Amino acid sequence: MNYEVCQGGPHMRGTVRPKSEIILQPTDEEFYLSMFGFDNTIYEHLQVHRDPQTGKSTVAGFAGSYFAEFLYFDIDREGDLPGSLEATRDLLKRLYARFQLSPKHLFLSFSGSKGFHVGLHQSLFGGFTPSPQLPTQLNVLAARLLAECHELTLAQLQAKAYEAKQAGTQFASVDLGIYNNNRIFRVLNSRNKKGRYKVGLTSTELLTLSLDEILALANTPRPDYKPEAKLTSLTPIAELAGLWEYARTFDMAAFTKATLGAKNGTGQGSIDRDFFAPPQPGERDNTLFKQACHLFDHSALYETHVLQLIAAINQATSEPLPDADVQRIVRSAFKTTQRHKATAGSSVLTATAAATNQVEIWSNWTEEWLDYYTQQPSPMTCLVPEIDEDQQQSFKGKLAVLIGSGGTRKSYFAQNVIAQNVLGYGNRFLYSSMEMGKPETVNRFLDMYFDAEEGMPASRVLQGYARQSKEQTRELLRAGSQAIADQLVLTGNGGKTTQDYERDIQQTIQLYGSLDGLVIDGLSAMGGKGEETERYSRTTLELKELAKRYNLFILLICHTTKACAAHTRDARPFVRGSEKILDNSDFSLCFANIIDRVKSTPDNIQYTPHLAHVKYYNKRGSGKMLNQLLEFDGLRKSFGVSAAPLHDYPDHDTFVREFNRQARKAAGDNDPF
Repeated sequence: MNYEVCQGGPHMRGTVRPKSEIILQPTDEEFYLSMFGFDNTIYEHLQVHRDPQTGKSTVAGFAGSYFAEFLYFDIDREGDLPGSLEATRDLLKRLYARFQLSPKHLFLSFSGSKGFHVGLHQSLFGGFTPSPQLPTQLNVLAARLLAECHELTLAQLQAKAYEAKQAGTQFASVDLGIYNNNRIFRVLNSRNKKGRYKVGLTSTELLTLSLDEILALANTPRPDYKPEAKLTSLTPIAELAGLWEYARTFDMAAFTKATLGAKNGTGQGSIDRDFFAPPQPGERDNTLFKQACHLFDHSALYETHVLQLIAAINQATSEPLPDADVQRIVRSAFKTTQRHKATAGSSVLTATAAATNQVEIWSNWTEEWLDYYTQQPSPMTCLVPEIDEDQQQSFKGKLAVLIGSGGTRKSYFAQNVIAQNVLGYGNRFLYSSMEMGKPETVNRFLDMYFDAEEGMPASRVLQGYARQSKEQTRELLRAGSQAIADQLVLTGNGGKTTQDYERDIQQTIQLYGSLDGLVIDGLSAMGGKGEETERYSRTTLELKELAKRYNLFILLICHTTKACAAHTRDARPFVRGSEKILDNSDFSLCFANIIDRVKSTPDNIQYTPHLAHVKYYNKRGSGKMLNQLLEFDGLRKSFGVSAAPLHDYPDHDTFVREFNRQARKAAGDNDPF
């Protein structure tokens, strides 16, 4: 997630930073962020759209995916601040009356100048899907919401908005023109050039304080302000989710065409016939990029064909760009548009997609074979060197199932796989923690990432720091997490289906450019229809298809039946739900605890906390089986291969026999049986 940062005023444009690197704190200068975030292709866009004379870049014309955390309403009446306050209060009351949307669930602020901002978090709508069309979709959503609040149709609202604009005002004092792609928005607790700060307000303050009292609040920053509700975890409102779906699928071109036709009596809207005209000097890069994107989006032309067309347009200009620049522009347009086409058109969710390319000739497959074995190496690890060697460190496109009863530390192992691949190999992983809360998940990764202090795990140390100084701890976490950046992506919602995960995968690719692995913890917490055996069989088959389609390493944590003890070293026969789980996977890892021979008796089994056993079976590949002893560091929550001989740590049956033999020997019973 990346934002344009304008610190010092709206003229300070062209700088984009990852969200994790942006520090928001009170400032006496003007400070803006882009209303919409950008996916990682924004950096390539900035290179393409850099002025060679000044060295400045622009986000204008960006064709990648945008994202938004809020739908904002900007309410102001020029020269009439009391009227702006009245209009804001009216909007809050209408939102409550129409959607039962509590003002406590809104992000409210005074801009420090002419008006007020009302933010509706995306959680109220079920989440905004990142898309190149997101700014337009949110424009439609804002208009539709306003129309609903005033009991108007969208066409009626547009007519009233047009009339208000002709009169030099805005309908309901709401600016519906702010949802353009490169809009910037003032940051909370930054100072307006007129002297006041943009400050957050509670619903009570906005609804009951006088204007003078609100202005007094804006004389200084309010760094301790918090929204009254935890906005990121609000329950979606069904009607709002329905309006978002309406906006997401709204045909803006057809609506605009119909509206223009109604106005001029022709039934037709205007057509820009000069779209493919040769660009003028100073606009060549941006114009050629837009033209190439349009050709990729609206035709079935190959990249070479688009290059020929764009090169011809370039040659018609008075000052053509060098051929190398044209190739770079077309390549950037191809990557920007085709990535989204590929993910949108490829889905395991529909019968059409499942039936696609079922019948192909030999040469199609040999081409894919050549691509697979000549692609840029992307090594990964599964923590155990012998497993890495057996898999040739090539885990992409594979589904691994991690099996074991409760308490065998399957999740710890999976989280270690993530940490090692993110930090050691630069891979990006998506971790779905459905059975563990966010604080505990963070604690585990903190322990793996930071060093323990004086026998205390890092998470405990940092918890103590946080209680003393939240801001200093936030800065410590920010600095310490720079190596992770956006390589670790998290989701914590339970009941997810394969369809949900495909959307998560597509969203991650759109926002960050790539994804290498997915860890699902665990299968029993996934949703879906049907009884358990049928559901697990279908789900693992679909996950295997996701691994292949998106070239991911997917690790799926599976539980066992109650008949499987924590020391059972081969848990495959006890996997819960369906043996198809094993059939649909590429390899399995079974986890077991190690019996503490000193503290245990056959009737009271105790486990060694620092050791674990993993059984590996490469079902689809070499057929290799491996039994490996692992060491577990309780402070770092980390696994490593143990150098101790495995035969020194017997399985349950061997332990019982040895225990009984020692008991007979102590009793003087020499009977070998």
